[in-house]
Amino acid sequence: MKEENRSEEENKGEGKGPEPKKPEDVFKMKLVCSLAYIFGILFFLPLIMYPDDDFARFHANQSLAILLVVIVGEIIFGVLSVIPAVGVVFKALCGVFGLIMLVFCIFGIVGVVKEEKNELPFIGKIKLFK
Repeated sequence: MKEENRSEEENKGEGKGPEPKKPEDVFKMKLVCSLAYIFGILFFLPLIMYPDDDFARFHANQSLAILLVVIVGEIIFGVLSVIPAVGVVFKALCGVFGLIMLVFCIFGIVGVVKEEKNELPFIGKIKLFK
């Protein structure tokens, strides 16, 4: 009898998948991934805190993609807004571009909160981390 009970107890831990995450851990991961979208320069935070997690890696990648697109876009619009004749148009386009990037950040944060891995429109295909 003891052998049967022992084998049942030993088998309880076998065949199970990874342990479910605690609600506190899920909350922390969501917070860290959201911070990566809010402050683009913190894109590396999910990678440091959760190096083996696909969810964290995905949202760190999306955050870095937004950051790089914003930097390149702002530089381009900044240079083009100096042109005397059409500078006002490029300044307005720069504002529209900034609003679009803000919407992308909000879209990413909503994905984090819902625990989804939705690619961002247009720039979601950029894969910087594997």
